[in-house]
Order: sequence, then C-alpha cells, then structure tokens
Amino acid sequence: MEMYRHTFAEINLDHLAHNIRLLQSSFPQAPFLCPMVKANAYGHGDVQLARFLESLGIKHLGVCLIEEGLLLRNFGVKAEILVFRGFDREGAEKILQYQMTPVVSTWEHIEHLEAVADQPVNIHLKFDTGMNRLGFRPEEGQKLFDRLWQNKKIRLKALVTHLYNGDDALDPQGQSAEQLRKLDQVSQLFKPFNIFCHALNSSGILNLLALKQQGGSKDHPLLLQNWGLRPGLMIYGYNPLEDKSVCQLKPVMTFKSQVATYRQVKAGETVSYGATWKAKRDSVIAVVPVGYADGFHRILSNKATLLFAGKRVPIAGTICMDYLMLDVTDVVGNEDLKKFKDQEVILFGYGSGGSFLSADEIGTLAQSITWEMLTSVGERVPRVYTGVDARFIRDEVGGE
Repeated sequence: MEMYRHTFAEINLDHLAHNIRLLQSSFPQAPFLCPMVKANAYGHGDVQLARFLESLGIKHLGVCLIEEGLLLRNFGVKAEILVFRGFDREGAEKILQYQMTPVVSTWEHIEHLEAVADQPVNIHLKFDTGMNRLGFRPEEGQKLFDRLWQNKKIRLKALVTHLYNGDDALDPQGQSAEQLRKLDQVSQLFKPFNIFCHALNSSGILNLLALKQQGGSKDHPLLLQNWGLRPGLMIYGYNPLEDKSVCQLKPVMTFKSQVATYRQVKAGETVSYGATWKAKRDSVIAVVPVGYADGFHRILSNKATLLFAGKRVPIAGTICMDYLMLDVTDVVGNEDLKKFKDQEVILFGYGSGGSFLSADEIGTLAQSITWEMLTSVGERVPRVYTGVDARFIRDEVGGE
C-alpha cells in the first residue's frame, strides 16, 4: 500500500512469535491453544496474523463473529476456527458450509444445528459460571447430556466458560476459582464424551504460569484440570495483571506518525479547537497528521505525552479528527527545525534510542483499557509488518 501520510501501525511479527512460543513452551501439554483474533486481531490485522499464527503451528483460532471467520476462510486460513458469538439458522448454515466450530450457548443454537446439519458437526458447549452474559446454567448439564448423548448430528468436543475477573485467579477463594470449580463439576457429567475444558484467558493463563513458578498447591482450582487456553491480549504483548514479572511479553504494535509541519506560537496564543491550551512562553508546536478518526481518542487532549525524537512531549490542545499538536519546545530548543524535519512521533510502542510508550499508559489516561486502545486503531491506518518473518506476510497474504 502506498502511503502519502506517514501514519501507520507497525506490527512486529518477531514479537508475536516470541509471545506465542512462550505459551507453547510453558504449556506443552495444553489440550487446546486458541489465540483470539477477533476484532481484526485486536487491531493488528486478522488475516495476516491468522496466517502467520498457522505458520507457528497454531491449530485453533478464535473469533467473535461468523463474518470474521468467513473472512479468514476466504483468505485460505485452514486452522479450526471457533465462533464465539451466537447464531440463527442462516448463521448455522454458514458455519457448517465453511467448516467452522460453533460455541453453543442456547437451546436455540442446538435446534438450528440439528435443522441444517447433514453430517455430524463438532461443537463446544458454553456454560455461564458467573458472568451472566452467555451460556447454559450448570444446573442444565444433565438435560444437555441427555440431548447430546448419541445425537447423530452433533458431536460435543469441549466445555467452555469465561472468567470475568481473571486477575484474581491465584486466589483459591476468589471469583475465578469458583467459576473453575463450577465448570470442573459440570464437566464430570460429560466424561463419556471424552471432552476437554477451556476457560483461561490471558489473565487466567498468566496466573496459572505464576502458580506453577511458585509451586502452588495441586488442589488449586487452576490445577483441577489441564485447562485449554484462549490467549488474547497477551499474545499482542500486554500483561493485564498488575504484577508484570511472571513473564516478559513483547508488545507487537507500534502506532506511529511523522511531523507534518511546525508552528512558532507566541506566549499567550492558543492552539486548536476551543482554545484549551495557551502558550505560557514562546513555543514550538509540532503538527502531527493523526487524530481521533484514526483511533487516538479525543479525551487524551492536554493529557497524554507522546514520544518525539525519543523524548516525552505533551499534547497541546484539543485532538482533532485528522491532527494533533505537540509542544516540542523543550526538545528542539534553539536548534534549526530542519534538523527535525519529518520527525517520527510514537503514539504508543517503541521509539528511538530504546524509548517505549505503553498502550497501558495511554489507556489509563483515556479512562479506558489497553484492549480498547489497540482495537481502536482505525481502518485508514495502514498496518506495516516487520521482523524476520515479515516476508511471509508479503508473499503469502499480500500485506505490506
């Protein structure tokens, strides 16, 4: 893709490979490793990352929407694709046609599959163990067993739940522990199906890794079963736990731009809409061609500091749809601005001289979360793939 505005998201495939291999080496016996590539792979490019993950030996991929799964199939992704959102009869037909695996959470889902299946379809069965969003109640387990046992159209492969407070998974009396006990208990009913269970998201996985490092008790709920793994945020390089020491993840995305021009602003003058920033001194303002239409939220106006020439500089004034402005006075000083022509600006990720700005920090300043910062990076921001394996993306998928 040709770029006439040098604003893009750099996706480091070496870092993604590092994070995946950390999982593979830490849990070699896991019955199920299913990286989540929903929401455009958390903003990183779903087709490109799905194909690359396959090259790393990944056999399962998770999406939310049927449409997301269809896109992957249409671009030649061969891995088993789990669809976590619900579906109607038409959706069931598409799931079967494109050989995807539905995560079933209502009786209607079962009815739709039975109505359209002309050969047995594999399913994962979701139980609501406390989040109160999707899934069967554990007390429906026996009725489900009776419905599915010797069912000629449906083959049960796994049970699923979702941890709603995975940060507390190390606490044997916490909410996650209670959820895991519930799923383990209901899974005993389904032993004749020879199933496995998956429940651990990124926070659950990282807590399990911490427990193993600490030599935790074998009766801890995290060790009740050989749980399947559904990593999301962590494969993109961010640890959702407060304690970041359990493993060294490498952030995959760097959101960057380039200064378009500079403005000399006199003391007392204002910058941008609403005059929310007034110069306290004669200042140098860098105009950067990226704004809230690109996914850098307006709430960060006059709050965040970004990386300019490897140093922190504050946002000056209101973030616009297509631009933001930075006060770079302290960095440029009295130097000739020609020295800073086309200077790189990092919104989050890796900058020059070993500098780094975390999407965690930007998310906190935006009164949001890291997940939203990554997935907000907009469609008009090109993804540029780098690293030793970047040629795979260019050759196999046609990405930049």
